[in-house]
Amino acid sequence: DDCGNIINPMIVEGQIHGGLAMGLAPALYEEIPYDENGNNLAGTFMDYLIPTAMETPAWETGKTITPSPHHPLGAKGVGESATVGAPPAIANAVVDALWHLGVRHIDIPLTPPKIWAILYEKGVTA
Repeated sequence: DDCGNIINPMIVEGQIHGGLAMGLAPALYEEIPYDENGNNLAGTFMDYLIPTAMETPAWETGKTITPSPHHPLGAKGVGESATVGAPPAIANAVVDALWHLGVRHIDIPLTPPKIWAILYEKGVTA
């Protein structure tokens, strides 16, 4: 992430990790299913899944430092790029892994039941 001049390294690291976790959420977890009557089936955090610290890996991050000419300290925003890039990167990695089965697209979130159904449909057995 190009965060310009780093004022507080610990905050920058936390922002990047938080952005990555927020990128995992739509790719693997967040889904609002409805029943046949239009009732929300994920109305609580027991049903609406989000990643926690237990599901996030120990990331090693790198930083590019290009001072901003538009800020007196040369600082920039940080953390948002991971939020934007993670969902398509994860989805494309899964599609790439299943490409040999003829899979060309999978809607996110990439839940285990969804992947299992695709494998079953393609005739993959344990």
